[in-house]
Amino acid sequence: MTDTRLRPLTQRILSRLPGPRALWIGAWALVPWLNAGANFLLGTTTAVWEESRTLALLNYGFLSAAVVIALWGAERIARRLEELEETVQSVLPAYSRGRFRELNGVLGPVLATAVTALVFGVTAFLRDGWTSGLLRGATWVVVGIALWSFLWSYGALQLGLHRLGGESLSGEAARIDPGMGLHPLGGIAFTGLWMLLVWLAPVVMTGLPDVVGVAVGVSLLAAGVAAFFLPLARLHRRMAELKRGELAVARELYAQAYEPVREARTLDALERQHGLLDAADALERRARSLHEWPIDEGTVARVITIVTSVIAMAVGRIILDPLGL
Repeated sequence: MTDTRLRPLTQRILSRLPGPRALWIGAWALVPWLNAGANFLLGTTTAVWEESRTLALLNYGFLSAAVVIALWGAERIARRLEELEETVQSVLPAYSRGRFRELNGVLGPVLATAVTALVFGVTAFLRDGWTSGLLRGATWVVVGIALWSFLWSYGALQLGLHRLGGESLSGEAARIDPGMGLHPLGGIAFTGLWMLLVWLAPVVMTGLPDVVGVAVGVSLLAAGVAAFFLPLARLHRRMAELKRGELAVARELYAQAYEPVREARTLDALERQHGLLDAADALERRARSLHEWPIDEGTVARVITIVTSVIAMAVGRIILDPLGL
């Protein structure tokens, strides 16, 4: 029987290791510090360390936290997508875990990790020699698997949501709740985004010391936010279409209930149609209350606030660094 579960690369690796998973995640997160200790013993340092010891310590701390978030986040995304399958299918019949099949990909994160490790390894080799190059390259093989597996999972999540945005909603969606039963999808999309922002934001603010580095970091930040909003925009169109259809039905019923009153033009006719008019009016109010996005306005405001704050702090750091501030 074919295994159809969603299992990111790091989840598969952790499941094959003996002992408690939390222990291995902690050990994985210590790899950047092991690298720092080895560099100290070998007398090799990074450019960031030479610029500021405090900044270097922050970078190692943020990288360790990023590893923990990445390992936990990739598994969290997969688990939530599976948990939502039965719930979301009632309003979006095309929903299935197969829509997110890329999340099980191995080749993509492995290749990205290999390229990253090669680039960092060659840079260290040109600067400090073979020992430093091999050490840094090996470190980024381990760290890169965690980070790239999460990024791959985040991309697979958004690609799956993009596919679902091209499918029609069930007519029952409008009768389930004002969010048409799609807020759980918006919730998992936002979960992936905040995880991405939590580990990318510190790197943008502290780990990229020049204008080019900040530009690259901000570009990655913008790409992550765009990947969050674009698939949801397709779901928004489906929700807006369904809302317009429900409004059209309510208005048609309202018009039919009001027609005898217009013809008779008497209070008696109005009284006879009072119940029908009230029902039609309630249907219209219900249709107007339907949401047009799978996320609420508060979520949008939080995303905009976080992103603009990170960009402002990164730009401020670039401006103040030459002044020694």
